[in-house]
Amino acid sequence: MGTVKTFAALLPAALLPALAGCSVPLQMSGSERAIAMYRESLGPRGSLSVRHDESTRRDAARHQTSTPDAAPRVLTVEDAVVLAKKNSAQLSALEAGAATAEAGIAAANKHTNPELRISQIRLNQFVEGEPQIRTAVRFSPDRPGDVDAEVAEARAEQAEAQAEARAEEITIEADVRWLFDDVALIDAEIAAARAVAEARRALAAQMKNRLAAAEATSIDEAMAELAAVEAESDLAEQQAHRREVLGELLDRIGLEPGASVEVVGEPPLAWPPPDLPSEQALIEEALRRRPEVAIAAARIDAADARAYAERARRFPWFSFVELGYQFTPGTPATPGTLTGLAWTFQAGVELPIFDTNRAGAAAAGAAKTSSERALAGEVEQVAREVRARLREAEASRALVTEFRTRALPAAAQAGTASKRALEGRNVDVVEALSVDAQRVKVELRLLALVRRYRTAVSELRRAVGGHFPAAASRGAR
Repeated sequence: MGTVKTFAALLPAALLPALAGCSVPLQMSGSERAIAMYRESLGPRGSLSVRHDESTRRDAARHQTSTPDAAPRVLTVEDAVVLAKKNSAQLSALEAGAATAEAGIAAANKHTNPELRISQIRLNQFVEGEPQIRTAVRFSPDRPGDVDAEVAEARAEQAEAQAEARAEEITIEADVRWLFDDVALIDAEIAAARAVAEARRALAAQMKNRLAAAEATSIDEAMAELAAVEAESDLAEQQAHRREVLGELLDRIGLEPGASVEVVGEPPLAWPPPDLPSEQALIEEALRRRPEVAIAAARIDAADARAYAERARRFPWFSFVELGYQFTPGTPATPGTLTGLAWTFQAGVELPIFDTNRAGAAAAGAAKTSSERALAGEVEQVAREVRARLREAEASRALVTEFRTRALPAAAQAGTASKRALEGRNVDVVEALSVDAQRVKVELRLLALVRRYRTAVSELRRAVGGHFPAAASRGAR
């Protein structure tokens, strides 16, 4: 009896693991799943990673401190675009949706299955030993154009899903290319700000020496010091801005915020830049790439197939076709009678008398016309947008060229004259700072015009749908 009690006490403990394995796991809430995905996406980059504990982070930190002279990673714009696309969860989701839509095309290309019918089974005939059974196979033929219309509409859905993924790709590429341009522009602005800060600091030191030699007033020395502090503040602001932009770029491509990266791009102040492609080449390339055009074209094909199917519904068609055989199992054949002639045939024809589907055909035709006009509208809108962005880029380029031709020599001459005057002590510090401020203003104006041109080129890339045509742009990106 004691053995039985012991076994009864151990039985729940023995069955508990098995029951736990068969139980349904608890479902996580939507917010919990989102937080888990976020923590998993952090990986080694974040402090909240569920897969990298504190010891792992300490080991990584020790490894980083042990190799302080590691070479920086060289990053080009093409590599950054590829990394950003791979690192985009939104693009991955849109591509999965496109794959689902593509599977829907095969699902739409199907026909109605035949039906096996067994009828005329009477109990009294079985009791009397003369059962009669009729078997038949019934087909429901699809109307002409129905399957093609379903397939065309599924293709239109696939085109829309692919277009959404393509639009995301265009956005990612345009953003990354602009971030590269922005980093290069900020580097140029930092170089200009550093030159200004060094010149102002040298002037401040010169004023201190002149004040000590009783050759300048304390006002002159204070003005020079304030100008140097202001220039150094502008330099620090530009450096902070660069860290922000570079951090955003690294975040887009999936690198750590503090990663040592050497951004290699096109020098922004190299002038003249590569020629832009012709208007016709840009418009044609945009019509090939823009997702709106692909969607409108796919909708035309779907509307055309649906219009044909709706027109076909105005004519009679088979609702079913049935082929059968009636036989009596177990009953001997009567002498003198022919056998094998119990085949039966039935068919049903739908007659469009009360419903001629005139309205459906008219609606499908109107939808086709609307789709064709929608494509024409998209073509016009894309062409107009590309022309507008191209005009803006060409106008900005002309402004930079004209400003460089007229203003840069004057600024260089003013800077040289001011420096010589200060060295010869022929001008006071206020006049020297005023001339230098005008020179700096000219340089900053040039950088602003270059930034305007780069921004216009970036917007032109977005309008085209990616980088410029290689053959037409002669290497321009």
